[in-house]
Amino acid sequence: MGEFVTLAIMKDHADLTRHELVALVIELEAKAAANAVEQNRHSEALRDSEARLRAILQTAVEGIITIDDHGLIESLNPAAEKIFGYAVAEVIGQNVKVLMPEPYRHEHDGYLANYHHTGHAQIIGIGREVTGRRKDGTEFPMDLSVNEVKLADRRIFAGFVRDISQHKAAEKALLHYAALVESSDDAIIGKTLDGFITSWNRGAETIFGYQSEEAVGKPITLIIPPDRKQEEDAILSKIRRGESVEHYETVRRRKDGKAVDISVTISPIREPGGNIIGASKVARTISERKRLQNEILEISEREQRRIGNDLHDGLCQELAGIELMCQVLEQKLAARSKVESAQAGEIARHIREAISHTRKLSRGLSPVELQTNGLMSALHELTSNVQERFGIQCRLECPEAVLIRNHAFATHLFRIVQEAINNALKHGKAGQILVSLKPIAGKVNLTVADNGLGFKNDSPHGKGMGLHIMKYRAAMMDAAMEVHSAPGTGTTVTCIFGKNL
Repeated sequence: MGEFVTLAIMKDHADLTRHELVALVIELEAKAAANAVEQNRHSEALRDSEARLRAILQTAVEGIITIDDHGLIESLNPAAEKIFGYAVAEVIGQNVKVLMPEPYRHEHDGYLANYHHTGHAQIIGIGREVTGRRKDGTEFPMDLSVNEVKLADRRIFAGFVRDISQHKAAEKALLHYAALVESSDDAIIGKTLDGFITSWNRGAETIFGYQSEEAVGKPITLIIPPDRKQEEDAILSKIRRGESVEHYETVRRRKDGKAVDISVTISPIREPGGNIIGASKVARTISERKRLQNEILEISEREQRRIGNDLHDGLCQELAGIELMCQVLEQKLAARSKVESAQAGEIARHIREAISHTRKLSRGLSPVELQTNGLMSALHELTSNVQERFGIQCRLECPEAVLIRNHAFATHLFRIVQEAINNALKHGKAGQILVSLKPIAGKVNLTVADNGLGFKNDSPHGKGMGLHIMKYRAAMMDAAMEVHSAPGTGTTVTCIFGKNL
């Protein structure tokens, strides 16, 4: 036993466990009750051990309270004073229930009497969470462990108390945030830096069709179409560098195989030390928004086609009738007045020019060649008209046939080129425009390059509605679009899409 005391004394105070403290108290009390000869021989060691014990109790992080078998407080260490807000002198000799709120305060004496009578302990030797009461009346959660110490002539109880208010508050906040995540309609997904799913909320279950147990532990490629896997590699590379990806629109795959359009924001997950250990992905389905936006574009296209057809079939026909009347008038006036006949002929010529311009305008609103000879023919007619009308070099390069089966997609591509040419003429003051349609590496590259003034990326021209609509049209086809420009170097618009459109 003396070896145990020596070992306990050599330990740092903070390293002693509750059981070691109880054992040390019992050892010291036993030595105090030894016979007088042994007390004299070991009195110096006992005094030293007692001083060490007091130092341990004074510096312990946990609150330590001792009571007698009647529940009266015998000691309170500084940590317990801080926890309960009492000074030692205020509680020594008082019943320990002064530190308890109701109903524990009212029931405590009964618990103690029951233990004395039956020996059955409800808390002694068992740590549990209870509620304490401070001097100011406030209640707080605490972790309590009680040990019984049997001395030579009596027994005492030592209570070890730890205030867990902050822990409970953090736990409550964590549960609150967990409830928010779980109830979100957005998919909130956690994944490792290797791309394995670590968490999967109900929103993810709804959007992607997989239950949590089907997704957690699986690679994130579970919901990524094969032709989109390079996106994930690029995203994870950014996450490893500490970068975020915000409002990125892409396509993912449901359990049933159907594609779903999503807008996703991905952020790094850092541990307390700052190291990046994973990524948090928040995905929102935008399929309905895409559908509505596509409907709006389709309505706009239909309206443009209607206006184009009205110009072509209505106004042009009426102008043609007027031209014919002028020609008849020219013939009638020829025998009477050559001057008046020539004027009538001039009027007819202007009407023919108006008919030609109107037909070109109607063709721009409704590119009928798009429905018959395909995108290549429509672009050829567009570039020829621009060159003839504006007197600049504007031509199409298309070394081999590129057939677009989807009329809606072909229309989107035509409108992108049309908008790029308009921007080159209106803002760039270009003298040369080259439209290129070429298959490259299994895809098709559509490029509109001009030698105009160019612009800075942060200029109004670089953020206009026209460019925004062009990018949206590209997104509707799942195509990649880029705009490169700088002052004095012209502008290049590139749209890359798959051959199977």
